[in-house]
Amino acid sequence: MAQRDPLKDFLVELFGPAPGARSGRTGQPTPEPAVDPYRTFAPVAVAAAALAFYAPQLADTAITDTVDQARQIITTVHGYRWPLGALASGWSALDLVRWRGHRQRLALEAQLRQTTRHLPVKVTVAFPPGIGALRSAKIRLPRGAIIRPKEMDEFTTAVRGVAGRTGTYTYSVRHHAHRDLILITRKPIEPDTRSPRHKALQTALAAGTIFKEPNVTVHSCNDDGIETGYKITFTPSLNSGARGFQAKVDEALAALAGDHESGRTWATEWTPSEGYLMMYLRAPLPTRVDHPLALVDENLRHLPYATGAANLSLYWDVSTKSNKPHCLIVGPTGGGKTSVIRTLLTEASRRGIPFLGVDPKMIELDGLEGYPGCAAIVYDAVRSAMLVRALHAEMMARNHYVHVKKIEPSQLPLLIAVLDEFFILSGKWQRLAKDEDEEIRAQVKQLDPLGAWADLAVLARSAGIRLLLGVQRPDASLFGSSSGNARDNFGTRISLGNLSQDGALMMWGDAHVGREVDTSIPGRGVVTALDGSPVDAQMWWTPNVDPHPNKWNQLSAGEKAIVHGLAPIESPTFEFFSTELREFVEAERALAKRAREFGDAPEPSVLTDFPKDHDTVDDEVADAIPASAVTEGMAILLDEDNGHPVPVTVDTVTVVRDKDTGDVVETVLSINAGGRVKTTVHFDATEVVMLPEPDTVLTTA
Repeated sequence: MAQRDPLKDFLVELFGPAPGARSGRTGQPTPEPAVDPYRTFAPVAVAAAALAFYAPQLADTAITDTVDQARQIITTVHGYRWPLGALASGWSALDLVRWRGHRQRLALEAQLRQTTRHLPVKVTVAFPPGIGALRSAKIRLPRGAIIRPKEMDEFTTAVRGVAGRTGTYTYSVRHHAHRDLILITRKPIEPDTRSPRHKALQTALAAGTIFKEPNVTVHSCNDDGIETGYKITFTPSLNSGARGFQAKVDEALAALAGDHESGRTWATEWTPSEGYLMMYLRAPLPTRVDHPLALVDENLRHLPYATGAANLSLYWDVSTKSNKPHCLIVGPTGGGKTSVIRTLLTEASRRGIPFLGVDPKMIELDGLEGYPGCAAIVYDAVRSAMLVRALHAEMMARNHYVHVKKIEPSQLPLLIAVLDEFFILSGKWQRLAKDEDEEIRAQVKQLDPLGAWADLAVLARSAGIRLLLGVQRPDASLFGSSSGNARDNFGTRISLGNLSQDGALMMWGDAHVGREVDTSIPGRGVVTALDGSPVDAQMWWTPNVDPHPNKWNQLSAGEKAIVHGLAPIESPTFEFFSTELREFVEAERALAKRAREFGDAPEPSVLTDFPKDHDTVDDEVADAIPASAVTEGMAILLDEDNGHPVPVTVDTVTVVRDKDTGDVVETVLSINAGGRVKTTVHFDATEVVMLPEPDTVLTTA
């Protein structure tokens, strides 16, 4: 193969191929190029200028003294040496610019032919073409030329590669197919003045797959120029409207943005239908909020109990129009559940709403007994079952009254019923149903407190009765198998402390909500916001309102001022529509009065030594949990044939769930009593198991 001649190639490119030139062995003419051959006449001007400058020396050596006419011509040319020099310089510079444009046209033609396999009709670049990079260009394509999107992308990448090397300009390449034209324009790359936080958000979103075509812009800044808000636009998708997806994105964005200089935290506001979200700053949650003495919400059917972000007061709407009529509070012992209940009930009393409750532990609500607006606080399990049945009768009587009088349900007076430690109460009811006393068994069966409670959860809203339920852990069997979707009526939900994964799903429908609460701050939890979504909140602190000296003397002066400030001017009145509830309340008040007058408790005994031989007696049952919450290796109480409970260890647990709803249908516990044959115990969805007391009380010898 013959070697290429660089000089020949340069001259051919400089002056173009000769007309009619033949290429290859076939002798076929080459295709006519779109770029005209480069023609230059600058060497002629340069030669003329050189001749003018060196004319005298040439005359001395090449012309005799007898030729006066030639000497005169040379002298005249030499007089124009400076104009000829300027003309040669300008012409050379012009040809250099033309040469640069010619090279750019050749490059564009080569890029187009390589990426699209089309030979352009004409390539025109702007004059002057630009020294470092192409300014603009117009490429005329053959008529009807088709360029596929992929080919156009490759050509655009090739053109932008020039700007990428210079780092000064960015190119826009547009194909006008109807005009068979490609237009190339450029604009300077503006310096990146974005803040590190802005860059981090844009880079992370552009590199990820969360959004399609995300763009981050600054929405607001403070007086010092520090960014305080961003607007993130994106192409709407099915995921962008899902709350679970939004919650995860909110968490990721807050982590990317980092801690703000002001100490405030990041929050988001989504508008997925229009394809954008706003990031803004909000004040951090307070670490303690004492119950305010002023009426935070003037609406007498809104019971405030917590402070959310941006000092927003959160409340339980007990009005007839409320779509969250009943309230569920979940929290471990010491998590602040009792304080929240006190807050809600004292707020109800201030607004003229009476209440009554059940406290199976006898220590949570006893301070409210005798408080203005409190009808009764019940501690006994049988009396509690009677109260639930009486509430059921009250509900039916109220509905009958509305039906006969033809009035609106909103005209009925409100009544709040509180059941604290519901699982303990439910366990006691189930144990009473198996009691040795046949009369007690028959009474509990007739009262059917679980069935009555399930009806109340579904139907009490229209009768003006509001339910406040307190439990230590949420569970799908909370309201019994006969309740249907009763738990959905508890739209106002409050969770204190950290929930388990199943508990988070039960409470909030999301396995991640309520699992990272800062438990070092008393009263911190997750509550239902005004729009129904779960938000972090700081519960209000309401001190114990019990006037007994043993309780009252433990309060500080500020806490006593809160109790005095919360006391209503007038005690709420009770209006009973059923004989059953009125008689029950009257009887319960009489029993409570007698217990206060004649009741007594034995003083504790002190043991100074443990005898070698001593007897033990079982203490009262400490707690109860749903059977579905039992885990392998856990100790529980089971009744023997004689009815006495004994502690046993669970070997295996099998939970049967409904395929459609996921609710618990049955729980099967396998107990290994030490032999080869294991004992199997079946529990339905509503049953609970009792936990043994962790310690025992020793009797003296």
